[in-house]
Amino acid sequence: MWAVGRYVLAALREVEARGRSKHAVGFIVAWILLAALWIGLSGFFDAVHLAFGAISVTLVAAISHRHLTGDGSVAVGLPRLLRLALYVPWLLWQIAIANVDVLLRIIGFRDVDPCVVRFTPDLTSEFGVATLANSITLTPGTVTVDVTPEGEFIIHAISREAADAVLTRVMELKARSVEGSAPDA
Repeated sequence: MWAVGRYVLAALREVEARGRSKHAVGFIVAWILLAALWIGLSGFFDAVHLAFGAISVTLVAAISHRHLTGDGSVAVGLPRLLRLALYVPWLLWQIAIANVDVLLRIIGFRDVDPCVVRFTPDLTSEFGVATLANSITLTPGTVTVDVTPEGEFIIHAISREAADAVLTRVMELKARSVEGSAPDA
């Protein structure tokens, strides 16, 4: 998966280096991604549906391609989007593990020992902060209560073990990689 992402990024850089407009490249990439999504979700391949799909994809790509390529006000950017696509399966696995832990606590095999912890992650963007805060909240047994203006996270956990898992900073490191500020990113 990393190899495909690196190949796509290298191809985009090469096209930009040849003097092509970044907006044109962004539009083309957005159009291809949206067309693939539309075809995958619609399942219709007759001329009428394909024509309406092409029109819809063109309109949406024209309106939103700047957000994909990094020029829009809420831009995600293609490199970050690719890193996020690699992060989501890891997060889903963490959610599954946490579900089992919460289930064991509910049926009485493990103790419920709620606690609140505070820590300040080393994140450099609002996107990274939002990714980490939402990831913690999505993981059963932990809730991001607040993120202070200074960047301190206040987390409520169902147990000391769940709080310690947050404090190991593994999820923070993964969020930093999505953000693009991790040492290996």
